[in-house]
Amino acid sequence: MGNGTAVAAAAQAEQPERVVRPEFTGSAAEYFRIWIVNLFFSLISLGVYSAWAKVRKKRYFYGATRFDGDSFDYFARPKAILKGRLVAVAVFVIYAFAGDLYPDSRYAFWAVVAVAMPWLIVRAFGFNARNSAYRGLRFHFSATWKEAAKLYLGMLAVLVLTLGLALPWCLARYKAFVVSHHAFGTTRFGCELPARSFFGIYIRAGLILIALTVPIFVVMGFGMASMDKLPEQVGWMTYVVPIAGVYAAYAVVYAYTTARATNLQWNNTFGPGVRFTSTLGARKLARLYIGNVIAVACTAGLLIPWAVVRTLRYRFDNLAMHVSDEGVHEANPAVAPVGAIGQELGDIFNLDLGI
Repeated sequence: MGNGTAVAAAAQAEQPERVVRPEFTGSAAEYFRIWIVNLFFSLISLGVYSAWAKVRKKRYFYGATRFDGDSFDYFARPKAILKGRLVAVAVFVIYAFAGDLYPDSRYAFWAVVAVAMPWLIVRAFGFNARNSAYRGLRFHFSATWKEAAKLYLGMLAVLVLTLGLALPWCLARYKAFVVSHHAFGTTRFGCELPARSFFGIYIRAGLILIALTVPIFVVMGFGMASMDKLPEQVGWMTYVVPIAGVYAAYAVVYAYTTARATNLQWNNTFGPGVRFTSTLGARKLARLYIGNVIAVACTAGLLIPWAVVRTLRYRFDNLAMHVSDEGVHEANPAVAPVGAIGQELGDIFNLDLGI
């Protein structure tokens, strides 16, 4: 019996990894119909329908994403999101009116937001994980607000002491914290991100931005100096062309940091018997972003669904999960309902809680 078990274990260890890639089975035309209906009803309902629109959008993308033969499910209820959104809107209205009547109150408000940030992070990720499922098992975000507060206050102190120079280190810690506290059922994920690699990404991104924008500003200076010699019909180009160039440079830098940071994060994410790889290309992503912006601008926004689907497909094409051990996943009994207030507050105040 012992020899048979050893032989079986050895045979399993020698099995090659199985590579699983996500697949998006939807289309831009399908998403356009959902998007245009969501937009219409959100406008005529003065934003009330936006909660239902958010659920429709997520359920479509979850259902159209297949992974190893099965799709994902999204269980959030629109009424729960609407309640969270109403609270978020009420907080925003109070902030706006109080800020106009008592300008100094804005400092107190943002101080409260800074203190509440750990709670917002935990509630936002908890809500999204609790309502996401695959093969009948829900995801789980296990971090507590105390753990998030310890991380948040530590990062804030380091940022202040280094005058912001430690931002890449903070981003590495934050992303690793979020991934490492996610679980599929009871199966925990792990993530170990080297801060040195994040520093390298952002240093190179800064050098790329300088290399791209300095020539643009030089050309802009020459153009403005000789503006009186140019015909009025083309004088506007001395402003428009450099501005367009700056935006294009920003798109290139943003694509570079997104591709490199995403690859680094996925390549260092793992679980029991699985690991992930990502191979996004910075140049390809930059061309994709610039093409999306041009297409959306030229169609007054009507090609937003096409741009979203196009970007998602490229990301999926470059993501893979390598399975070396087919483990058994169990439902997490600790998963409890989580309200949507934290997520909606993050959305309405444009707080980037994502990874």
